[in-house]
Amino acid sequence: MPDFGLTDGYVVHDDLDQGEVFSPLLWCIFYDPLLCKVKRQADGCGYRFNSHVISGCGCAESQADVSSFFAADAFVDDTIWVDSSQSVTQHILNVVSEFFNINDILINNDKTVAIFINCDGMASSLLISRSPISIAKKEESHRYLGIYLLTEGLSKPSLAKTHSDVRFFSSLVLKKAISNKQLSYLVSVVLFPIIGYRTQFSYILISSCRMWNTLICKNLRSKSGLPRDFPNDAIHYPSLYGLKTFEQVQAESKLASVVSFTNSVGILGRLFSHQSHDMQVLYWHPLHLLQCPVRVKVNPLNNFLAGVVHIFSGCDLSLGGSLTSTFCHWGGTSMSLVLGELNYVKSDSLLWHYRIAFIDQLRDQNGTVFE
Repeated sequence: MPDFGLTDGYVVHDDLDQGEVFSPLLWCIFYDPLLCKVKRQADGCGYRFNSHVISGCGCAESQADVSSFFAADAFVDDTIWVDSSQSVTQHILNVVSEFFNINDILINNDKTVAIFINCDGMASSLLISRSPISIAKKEESHRYLGIYLLTEGLSKPSLAKTHSDVRFFSSLVLKKAISNKQLSYLVSVVLFPIIGYRTQFSYILISSCRMWNTLICKNLRSKSGLPRDFPNDAIHYPSLYGLKTFEQVQAESKLASVVSFTNSVGILGRLFSHQSHDMQVLYWHPLHLLQCPVRVKVNPLNNFLAGVVHIFSGCDLSLGGSLTSTFCHWGGTSMSLVLGELNYVKSDSLLWHYRIAFIDQLRDQNGTVFE
């Protein structure tokens, strides 16, 4: 009641606003019972990640199966529900529908879609709140929190959208009456963060990075009145524009992601740990591949860690210190140090067959190396 009289009346509603600063916190409180219910289902809801972890080698080798699962996630009112079985997925949706019905929440079916990844047979329709959910077509991508998903996974639509964004940005700024400094600023604070976010789980080929560099440098030459044959390397030179290349942006983004994942106790940290274990055993390397990066044979477009290893190897980067405390590793003098990385990579399948990773395994009781 201010001095000038009563204010206009305000009707209290039972919904949650999305525009307030504290809205994400309120949505977390609201969705927490539902997420906990789904994640604690006795019948094992969720998609399970399995790794076959090996500790030690040779006679001292021990093996164990380690698994983690992911069933649901939410940001404000955007939710995602995951399972490896269609019947269990429908069970999850039944629980979700009951929760929405109790709290008088209406689902927008136009923004709800079911994506079947690596589905061999014909996918049947799923129901939420007794309404069918549209099934994503094979070549149709769908957006979720700024990333794009396809029935083939995440990498392909993300890279396609990134390529489209770069070309759109290049054609747009070319028509604008802006200076070369303004263009350099827009590239650094607008375009590069978008690229880093969209491709945080994807690997950009060097050929694509160079093509995008050419587009941006062409725009800068045009805004600066520079001749067409002015070299791109001069534009990236720190004393001139100091503009980063897309290769540098990708390397910085992946390094930040790896540091975040290795220190995460959530699903991303566990998934990164599983992938690290699997790749380390696959190449029978005594160290984590990011401690001593080598060129791996896995296609980096289909494997996040393989892409990171490619970047670290090309930039001569490695991780060490406390970051390696959660990595799967053995001990002793490794065969990779004795043979050298190139020879070790050529011999990794043979060493894996005989479970040999350290020089001490080739010594007799007197400490002499077998010949």
